[in-house]
Amino acid sequence: MRSLTLHEAVEALQGKPLGELPEICVRSVCTDSRHIEPESLFFAIRGDKFDGHDYVEAAIASGAVAAVVENGDKLPPELLESGRIIGVPDTIAALGRLAAWYRRTTAAQVIAVLGSNGKTTTKDLIGHVLASKFPGRAARASFNNAIGVALTLLSAEPADEFLVVEIGTNHPGEIAALSRMVRPDFAVVTSIAEEHLEGFGDIEGVAAEEFSFLPLMTGRAVVAISQQAVAYLPKRAAKSVRLLTYGFDAEAQLMATEPTIAGDWQSFAVNNRFPYRLKLLGRHNVANALAAIAIAQCFRMEHAEIAMALESAAPPPMRLARQTLSTMTLINDAYNANPGSMKAAFESLADLEAAGYGRRILILGDMRELGDAASRCHEAVGREAGRSCAHTIVAVGAFARHVADGAVQTAGTRKRIYSYPTLSALERKLPDLLRPGDQILLKASRGVGLERIVPAIEAIDQTAATNGSPI
Repeated sequence: MRSLTLHEAVEALQGKPLGELPEICVRSVCTDSRHIEPESLFFAIRGDKFDGHDYVEAAIASGAVAAVVENGDKLPPELLESGRIIGVPDTIAALGRLAAWYRRTTAAQVIAVLGSNGKTTTKDLIGHVLASKFPGRAARASFNNAIGVALTLLSAEPADEFLVVEIGTNHPGEIAALSRMVRPDFAVVTSIAEEHLEGFGDIEGVAAEEFSFLPLMTGRAVVAISQQAVAYLPKRAAKSVRLLTYGFDAEAQLMATEPTIAGDWQSFAVNNRFPYRLKLLGRHNVANALAAIAIAQCFRMEHAEIAMALESAAPPPMRLARQTLSTMTLINDAYNANPGSMKAAFESLADLEAAGYGRRILILGDMRELGDAASRCHEAVGREAGRSCAHTIVAVGAFARHVADGAVQTAGTRKRIYSYPTLSALERKLPDLLRPGDQILLKASRGVGLERIVPAIEAIDQTAATNGSPI
């Protein structure tokens, strides 16, 4: 973030100083009092577990130049009179106003990544490729809500030539509000799938929300869009922006061909001409790489230099992250889940089968925020799991029975199918379910916390290794 005077920042976020503002500079913003940097502006945000207003004094003591608050009643009078407390009706909205103002002052080209699946991986791939040639940055982790997007925009430095922002949603209107803040120069739409149906109702509602960013782009803007998502694209969109399609079929402008798997590598060609290699699992990650290639070409990078950068790309945590244990392999994809990403994960497991590994074990947790469609979607995922290459299907959570029922419909007695209501119940049974040589895929929505069973799997693996069990 470039240096701002506190006066500039307060005017941009439309705050009311409680006292006379000191002549000081702001060089960063922060919402977590544990990570205060010198000359930072602290925003006191109320969350589900913590209230930032309880940490204002600690933030100031740690080096924050000022704090933005909704209520200063609990603060000592000397702090209120210091000019270092700025009052606003809503601290999240104030953070967004500051970020929107700051975005208009940055010269960096802003790339927004949207879609139902693959946003974080695609965002990271784009950032990784562009950073091999240009100064710039990408959003940290899954910073894709009102707070995360604002912090990403405010992280831009004066020398940056690009900034990759991830935009997510779980209720109507969120994409448009965040896009109004971001005003992207380029955008990527990774996919349209059933997600957050509590708020959107059906896949058409999802599509309407995801594509609500389009009116907020300029006529010269480029939108890289997967072939899967093109089917849901509003007809008027083709006239308002330049579309760059990518995928696996001949109609795509960037087409992946000749896909092969050898060891840890996926190889493919773009338009039958340009070779690429990825150290990421799954056909869907080839599509994510195509999105990165599309944006890199907009920055006039050559295929050879894009390919070199992609070879060193690594997956984000808990996104098909492969961990080789002593006697087993664990594939942790427990960060998020919806019906589309579940199916993509099953296809990734099939890639391992083609590579000649041992038993495939699916451990599947609930998919959250599906509303009235939850039972139907979990049963449908179970049917897909039953059709997959998995030897054993283990469902856990409130909808585990629906997943198991769906799996039985397509797999019958050909596969071992189990359901458990809780993680603790599953953990007790894991030693009976796993054996050396297994390839274990964990997949669930983030709120399930499926990664909590990883230590138990590691312990089972270590016991097998100690006992000398053969793979």
